[in-house]
Amino acid sequence: MASYKKIANGNWKYTISYTDNNGNYKQKSKQGFPTKTAAKEVAEPLEIKLKANVHLTDADMLFTDYYSNWIKTYKIGMFSPETDKIYRTAENLVQANFGRLKLRQVSKDKYQQFINDYSEGRSKETVRKIHNKVAACLRHAFHSGSIPIDVTHKITIKGNAGMDPEKKFIEEHELKLLITALKDGLTFKHTSRYMLLLQASTGARIGEIMALSFDSFDFEKQTIKINKSFDYKNTKDIKDTKNGVHRVIDIDDDTIRLIKPYYDYKRKQSLTSILNNTRNLLFVDDYMEPVSPEAVNKSLARACKRAGIKRITSHGLRHTHASMLLTNGVDIQIVAERLGDTVEVVTQVYAHVLQKMRDNNKELVRAIAQSMFN
Repeated sequence: MASYKKIANGNWKYTISYTDNNGNYKQKSKQGFPTKTAAKEVAEPLEIKLKANVHLTDADMLFTDYYSNWIKTYKIGMFSPETDKIYRTAENLVQANFGRLKLRQVSKDKYQQFINDYSEGRSKETVRKIHNKVAACLRHAFHSGSIPIDVTHKITIKGNAGMDPEKKFIEEHELKLLITALKDGLTFKHTSRYMLLLQASTGARIGEIMALSFDSFDFEKQTIKINKSFDYKNTKDIKDTKNGVHRVIDIDDDTIRLIKPYYDYKRKQSLTSILNNTRNLLFVDDYMEPVSPEAVNKSLARACKRAGIKRITSHGLRHTHASMLLTNGVDIQIVAERLGDTVEVVTQVYAHVLQKMRDNNKELVRAIAQSMFN
């Protein structure tokens, strides 16, 4: 706000205080006005202009440049290589769709059209991934004062349904058939099968299963520590878990009876082999190399065929595990913690299961209410 002061020679001086784009405190002043009113006539419009010009540099940047700078500053290298790839894909899409538009020229209508165009022939899930990466940048611009409104607010995400949620997992009776098929003729050489059986009983991601080491297991406490993953797409080495969430999950007696003999066999093999199991991983082949997700999924496909059920992927076992927990009344917070996800993600991914539970609970509520009057 401008301040005014009468100086020694009887003239007036104004001083305007403001903060620049870098958050630095600045002042602008001028003297020599015969009256305070004369000083105000010059200072007031100047103050409005100065404060309006704060963030003008950002607003007048090309949106393509603003987005590139934003991901370099806040995103690239902060998460997984897979996440970086999505940001780079989004960057290419921004360059292709927003061209020479300045940040301040990106309107809600233009952004919605961008989403509409990208949704052609793609699933909603794919469109949402890109939307999340671009919208976060525009929300940053809004919250930092570079643009006056959040143009991404209440944007409609279009796209086809993608894979039916019902096809991503199997029912409980189908899982029992699959487990029987996986256990039939099982030997210590069937590493992929052991991985699938453990995934079915824990809901862990395939990369987390691959990264399990001998010290991940505490058979006395009946727990598994999940604090790392295997980057099978890029580095072919150990990395952090997907969300950086480390957890200790409980395992049941049947899982222990199944895994413990295999664990003992692989531990002895690792100690006696002339090849080094340098990472102390449990699920390795005879060459002490991790078994690939492709090999695991091929093994699963064969087991699904033997069991006479529809084919799913190893990730489908994670969905099956979570769906069974939710259907059987396990609290959604507990399910989220077990999966290493947030409640919000679980709510979104398993919306179909939760809707079934709501429908079932409606009938239960009606029955309880009716019993009060009988």
